[in-house]
Amino acid sequence: MTKVLFILSAVIILVSAFFAYQNGREFTRVRTAVAVANMQVQTALNDANKVVTDVNGVVANIATVQGELDIEGEKLKSQKLKLAQVENDLKRDQDQLDAASKKLADQRIRLAKLPQGMKPETMVEEINGMKKATAEFQAQVELKKKEAEVEEAKMGDARKAYEEVVRKIEDRKKSFDRNSLVARIVAVNTAWGFVVVDAGQTGGITEATKLLVTRGNRTVGKLSILSVQDNRTVANILPETLAQGMRIAPGDRVILENLHQ
Repeated sequence: MTKVLFILSAVIILVSAFFAYQNGREFTRVRTAVAVANMQVQTALNDANKVVTDVNGVVANIATVQGELDIEGEKLKSQKLKLAQVENDLKRDQDQLDAASKKLADQRIRLAKLPQGMKPETMVEEINGMKKATAEFQAQVELKKKEAEVEEAKMGDARKAYEEVVRKIEDRKKSFDRNSLVARIVAVNTAWGFVVVDAGQTGGITEATKLLVTRGNRTVGKLSILSVQDNRTVANILPETLAQGMRIAPGDRVILENLHQ
């Protein structure tokens, strides 16, 4: 019995040793495979980092090139502007040259039309002579102009005096015309102290007009106008102006006070 147990124990130990040996080889193989895989992964990672570095370098180069392109673009734009300015200056200079050429051609035509015997060499002297003659003529013109202004002033004064005389004559005529109208008292209100005159605005009477009432060659009294219509005037009798013992009555003549005076 003990021998059997010993044999069984020996078998178990052998089997365990076999499996241990097998597991050790598998572990060694797996560890080797893992190490190889790690090396491959590291290599791939290094390659990837190298690619990223290269890409970053390319991106930096692209940015540099883009910056250079922008600078060159600005330079090109500046050159275009300078070229446009040069073209404008060239066109302006050409226009000035054309204008100068035209003036020169005109001067040549004028020189060709100079009177017989007049030469460019003597033209300045002759022009100065003409300027002197023109200045003397202008001085005479100014003198005549001043004399004319004096005469015009005299004529203006005479015209004003004439117009003043005409105005005075017209004023006197209007005054006589106004007073030539025969105005009469047509109604008397003794109680209220007013009268009605048969003349109004058409006869030259206004509210500011001073009226006298006459009878024959005598002055009866004065009136103060209340209202004026076209052909009628209503006026108050001024009692303090009535002649002693007289009263205003219908038929009395009415005249302007200032003309009477």
